[in-house]
Amino acid sequence: MTQRSGAEQAGCNEYDTELLSRIEELIRGFQAQVSDAHGTAREGSMVYGLRVLVALANMVLHKQDVFGIEPWHAIAENAPLSMPGEMLLRVKDFKGNPLAPYDAVMAFYENGYTAQIDGILFLAALGQFDRMRTAGREKQVTINISARSLRNPDFVKATLTRLESLDLASDEKVLVEIHESAPHLSLSRQVLELYKILGVGFVIDDVGMNMNDVLRLADFEGLAEYVKLDRQTVCAPKGKAYALDQVMSFVETLMPGSVCVAEGVQSAEHALEIAQKYPSILYAQGLYLTHDRAAFQDEFSQARARQAVNTRQAQA
Repeated sequence: MTQRSGAEQAGCNEYDTELLSRIEELIRGFQAQVSDAHGTAREGSMVYGLRVLVALANMVLHKQDVFGIEPWHAIAENAPLSMPGEMLLRVKDFKGNPLAPYDAVMAFYENGYTAQIDGILFLAALGQFDRMRTAGREKQVTINISARSLRNPDFVKATLTRLESLDLASDEKVLVEIHESAPHLSLSRQVLELYKILGVGFVIDDVGMNMNDVLRLADFEGLAEYVKLDRQTVCAPKGKAYALDQVMSFVETLMPGSVCVAEGVQSAEHALEIAQKYPSILYAQGLYLTHDRAAFQDEFSQARARQAVNTRQAQA
């Protein structure tokens, strides 16, 4: 690719002009949709989506981080990534008050703007990751998108161009999380291979036990190295059809050798229990786990030591 990417332009100019242009274009297009929806049940959610997008634009203009990082904590010695983390959207209004991101993103998804909002968030995430890796704050990140966006030529071209410009070091990596918002789609393996050529990894997000999960895993057979296990599954009581035993059997059958990440892990003790029972689960992620990677490893080691003491006492 011979033209300079948006990331390269951002390095020469004060702002990421490509990203801001895409935000401006989506605001204009979505405003027209909001006007058409006036007085309908959809209006409120669409207005909120537009509000969050305007707040996002303001944060980009002020070069503020629009994503928080929720770490994947390693719970096995053979975990392949040193410090991976999921980029979670964290938009604030001009007063600094947080705005709930899920409803805003879904407003765009539900009104035909999936690839447009995914493209904006992807470029924003890559820009923030570029700043973070330069500062030594992060080395590997995951970015969430809908499978539908991978069928959009503009999204594919824009994201591949920006990814190519990053020139990642050997210990740096971008992982694309394909979340559950879309039912089965026939994805182009040729397109997916283009991302793989650039070193991008794929993560199948929120895997549980239903037919959509079977189809999603089949689409990425041989391409996705990582599977994230739904928090409902990770925390399910034993014996439930969607419990971890059943889901791990399902994943290991369809994607043998894949690295699994358990979502919704409650504590270091919970992580230790999972690690000892399921060797394919190499990472733990959870809202209630500390974000400090070193602190978690200390907690995990302490949990292991307490378990060893309890075992010796029980055997005495």
